[in-house]
Amino acid sequence: MSRSSSEIKVRCSSILDDDEIVFLVGESSSPSAAYEMVFSKTRDASKAKAGRWLAVLRRDYPVEYREFISNYTSHATNGTAK
Repeated sequence: MSRSSSEIKVRCSSILDDDEIVFLVGESSSPSAAYEMVFSKTRDASKAKAGRWLAVLRRDYPVEYREFISNYTSHATNGTAK
C-alpha cells in the first residue's frame, strides 16, 4: 500500500523540532535503519516510528523530502515556525 506524501508528512511531523533526530534519519540507509538509530538514541518507539516515516518520505518522495526539511529548518532558524 502506497501512502501519499502528505500522509507521510503528518506521520513524521512530531520529530521535526528535534534536529538530532532529523540528522540521524538523514544519515540512515533505510527506513528500518532510521527506526533502529532513533530508537537506540531515544528509547521512544513513537519517535522511532516517526523517524522511519521521515525516511520513507526521503526514499519515496526525495524532492518533497528536501523541500519539507528545508522549509521546516529555515522556519526554525528564523524563529517563524508555527
